[in-house]
Amino acid sequence: MISDPIEMEAAPETASFRHYRRRKWQALRVRYEEAVAGARMLGMGDEEARKVAARTVRGDIRAFMSEILTRAPVPAVLEFLAAGRDWGTAGERLIEQTEAVTELLDSAYPRPTWTELGPLTPQVAENDAQWSAWAVTWTAALRATGPEAERALAHEPAASTSSETSGQTSTLRRWAPWLASAAAMISATTILVAATRE
Repeated sequence: MISDPIEMEAAPETASFRHYRRRKWQALRVRYEEAVAGARMLGMGDEEARKVAARTVRGDIRAFMSEILTRAPVPAVLEFLAAGRDWGTAGERLIEQTEAVTELLDSAYPRPTWTELGPLTPQVAENDAQWSAWAVTWTAALRATGPEAERALAHEPAASTSSETSGQTSTLRRWAPWLASAAAMISATTILVAATRE
């Protein structure tokens, strides 16, 4: 793992890594948009077309996110989770609301920053069971980084007198359980899904 983030931030390989991951993300979005257009040509409605399109890039999106979520620093990961609103049942809105993703990858490094957990290949990530196992392991590793992550992934929001902080925590509470729940992840189609654990 990275021992000196300050030094790594200025390294040419970091700039190169982020540049090519931005290009990769853009390529995934182009594939998604093309799939949406194709689904519409088959007569699907807008919502159905976007869900079908998201499934066509499911493995690649999962693999991409598995890399970025292990190579971005913990504070950036928590900020990314807090930015989540409605990502859609098939991950379609994650792809379309790209600002949070690009901000996360712009904080990522060429090597893991806080965990030895490696990213998945698209082929492995396509498998719901293997994706579920990875997501549960990732959540446990993130929670173990400290109290802030523990609070972010808790089922109940931390007490706060700030309405803004309370809203962010509520968002984290809504989005964290699908990472911690294998049952939710088996039915998921991307890293961010609109699922909660009862």
